[in-house]
Amino acid sequence: MTRRKKAGPKPRRAASARRPAGRRAQNKAAIRKRIVSAALSLFQTKGFDATTTKAIARKAGIAEGTVFNYFRTKEDIALHFFEQEVDQAIASVRENPRLRKAPLEEKLFALVHSQLEFLAPYEKFIGAAFIHALKPASPLGIFSHRAQELRHRYVGFVQELLDESLPKNQYSPLTFLAPEVFWIY
Repeated sequence: MTRRKKAGPKPRRAASARRPAGRRAQNKAAIRKRIVSAALSLFQTKGFDATTTKAIARKAGIAEGTVFNYFRTKEDIALHFFEQEVDQAIASVRENPRLRKAPLEEKLFALVHSQLEFLAPYEKFIGAAFIHALKPASPLGIFSHRAQELRHRYVGFVQELLDESLPKNQYSPLTFLAPEVFWIY
């Protein structure tokens, strides 16, 4: 009697690379979007501190526990929003063919302009989030792991813009500091 070898697990294909997301993934993305939208609306009208996850769930039309399947805290929702903002700003510069050969100043202006347009509708929330970020233990603060990752991604992109826009022999001490200064701005 011969034994059959057990077939190992089939290699997984990257779903997004070969086929559109399935219905389940689309539903999850839609729920995540509703949660973020509801939270931003409440942050803007009631204030960040006064907004509860229960109120977010109610406004999103989901059970309160469902919020926690997507985000651990309302600070996580806020960080997700800021990640979207940075992703959108980077994409707006990268995907604009006119900017590929543009001078550095124009690329940086486009980056900041994109960020300001994205953030403008949430001015009240941005102010409250900034105040929260000043607290050393805050998940929104500069010492949190996710905020650090976000900062590194943004600073790295500004450094890419510098590297591709300036001749190699034109570096100065200011060039080294520019990405960090841009983040602070």
